[in-house]
Amino acid sequence: MTKRNHQVDHLDPLIREALSWIMRLKSGEATIADAEQLMDWRGKSSAHERAFRDAVKCWRAIGEALATGRPAPAVRRRRQTGSKKRA
Repeated sequence: MTKRNHQVDHLDPLIREALSWIMRLKSGEATIADAEQLMDWRGKSSAHERAFRDAVKCWRAIGEALATGRPAPAVRRRRQTGSKKRA
């Protein structure tokens, strides 16, 4: 397993799903049914919607970095509700 694949495996499962949706939509092969399924997925919970919005931000930052040749700014991760704060 490459380092990159290992890093992806550690992403939040909803973020991974959201990024998969974006890649599908950007592939040029997405169908109306895909768009409808994405809308259903996003509507499952506020966490799904938040994951999709975060994935879109990441996608845009990557695109900007590729276009300018500069690294994308660090994306701050939100704490999950109910997670313990570090001392």
